[in-house]
Amino acid sequence: MGRLPTDYAGRKITFRIPFSMPGELVVDTGGVGVQFPEATFLHNSDKPFEIHRMIPRVTGMTVANVPMTTQPSFDLLERLMRIRVYDFSKNENLTKNAHLLSTITKGADERSWEWAEPYTLVRSEGFQVTVDNLATVAIVGGTYDKTRIELAFQGFLIVVAAPSERR
Repeated sequence: MGRLPTDYAGRKITFRIPFSMPGELVVDTGGVGVQFPEATFLHNSDKPFEIHRMIPRVTGMTVANVPMTTQPSFDLLERLMRIRVYDFSKNENLTKNAHLLSTITKGADERSWEWAEPYTLVRSEGFQVTVDNLATVAIVGGTYDKTRIELAFQGFLIVVAAPSERR
């Protein structure tokens, strides 16, 4: 995890609450530019969300939309799934182009995209996430039909002042 700043917007951070903003999406074989529903990664709390990492996971699914009994290697699925993250509130791309998950995540055990400095969202800000599924039955084999991508943006909700009548 990155640094923990002592203040936010010129005010002292008095408390941090662990928080996760998860989402999952099933993407058919060959699906390109498939977008998570808009509200999936929309921050809707009064407390600023200080994000320290994004954790992606991928699961091979059958035609019946259930996980395959024998999962393909995570390394393989990670190399066949591209992701693009756009902060629609700040009008900023977090990835220049769609990125293979294998090029974003670090380590073979942890497999997360960690940021040295937290990325903060306030109420009504969020991410638009689109994915491409490059996997096919010929590549993955078995009963594979589609891929489920699971994302979690993790960090802390931060408290910068006690509740008042003005907040």
